[in-house]
Amino acid sequence: MSSTTVDEVVTRARDVARDVARVHADSVDRESRFPIEAVDAMREAGLLGAIVPRELDGGGARLPELASAVRVMAGECASSALVLAMHLIEAFNLVRHGHTDALREVTARVGRGEMLLANANSEVGSGGDVSRSKSFLGGDASPWTWEKDCLAISYGSHANALLSMARRSESAPETDMVYALVERADYELEPTSAWDTMGLRGTCSRGYRVSARVREELVFPVPFSSVANDGAGQMRQLILSAAWVGLAEAAVGRAHAFVRAAARKAIGTVPPGALRVSEMAGDVQACRALLETAANRLDLLREEGSLENGPMTIQLRNLKVTTSKLAAKVATGALEVTGIIGYKREGPFSVERIVRDAHGGLVMVSNDRFLHDNAQFLLVAKEI
Repeated sequence: MSSTTVDEVVTRARDVARDVARVHADSVDRESRFPIEAVDAMREAGLLGAIVPRELDGGGARLPELASAVRVMAGECASSALVLAMHLIEAFNLVRHGHTDALREVTARVGRGEMLLANANSEVGSGGDVSRSKSFLGGDASPWTWEKDCLAISYGSHANALLSMARRSESAPETDMVYALVERADYELEPTSAWDTMGLRGTCSRGYRVSARVREELVFPVPFSSVANDGAGQMRQLILSAAWVGLAEAAVGRAHAFVRAAARKAIGTVPPGALRVSEMAGDVQACRALLETAANRLDLLREEGSLENGPMTIQLRNLKVTTSKLAAKVATGALEVTGIIGYKREGPFSVERIVRDAHGGLVMVSNDRFLHDNAQFLLVAKEI
């Protein structure tokens, strides 16, 4: 695998998106299969290890470049972009909080592109609340046993390791949790649900029952609450928002190409959809600017130390709400502009897959939950 420099991250992501993800996107969607070709190409391009510092064999990329990489990938294949995004969230957690010799060795393997990381936090019956868990580490000594009914593990059967929270012991309170990494040789997955969905079909986010052995050296040295509040939540909201912006860009791009083609057929006239495209372009440009601002600000906070910053948290929640709504709105608007041509599954102006994928952002963590959390915070905040 070739090394990746900061300047090359977006260029390499664009190359993979254009030359590989785009080619296989329709079959990934149609067959609801893992985008193996794109992920292999990302691995070879150094994208899976781009977030890892150079001293640990990674690319040392900054958050703005990583967000842009996910954004351009989403423009060609949303499933490929989300696999990259979700892997980067876990790699970010490793870099930021995995300060043990064993976890550092795993981080270096991630930096070299040898590992694809998946998250197993979702739990059946939790209602999406990751501040508590029914699962626990069982036994008196390492390796502990761990079993969990996960509502969904994206690309679980394709990952090299899972990361998840669990109660420290059977007798520990629901909120006394650790965060642990489990390598593929130490866990078994029993599928409990299928993944036949409207969109984002290549993420393969099936339900699983996990049975694993957890080794002490692969348990994070800080509580799960520290991981969640000082990095994981912020990175998740930032990097997934990049995917929604990329989908919006793809949708407005198709609509733009459609009206330009119509204008060439009737020189001197403005096609009916051009006004709508102009409006959508302004919305997409505004959200792209919001994404870039948030990425730069979060990267600065990362360099300074703690990410537990109230105003930053509000900004990132608002970013998720705004970009996920924008993706669905722009995709639907592009369909109105392109009409029956865009409604078809094939052709250069088709937005059918984009429309379906774009609505995924509305259900990947409820927008109402984020708005409610912000409302509570703003009641005691002195300024916005």
